[in-house]
Amino acid sequence: MQKLSDILRTVDIIGRIGGEEFAVLLPGTDLQSATEVAERLRERFANVHVVLETGPPLHFTVSIGVAALKEKNTNLDILLTQADKALYQAKESGRNKVCIAG
Repeated sequence: MQKLSDILRTVDIIGRIGGEEFAVLLPGTDLQSATEVAERLRERFANVHVVLETGPPLHFTVSIGVAALKEKNTNLDILLTQADKALYQAKESGRNKVCIAG
């Protein structure tokens, strides 16, 4: 599998939120560009096939919620809450997709 660094820039920040949830911060990126990055990340994981010694290979899916700073008074907590709501929309509407915060 190619590295995530092939998709993300050196200024981008990835971190684990908890459990199976991660956040990627894309400084200076508009909503359309962030959505394109999210789709590339989703596709990258969808194309991963881990071959095991026994049993069928493992395949991955990724559900992603995307949110963007729209107002100067929006803080990181609000942004993560918006992205989390979009993530659950992606999960509830079939998984393995990217949804944008409304």
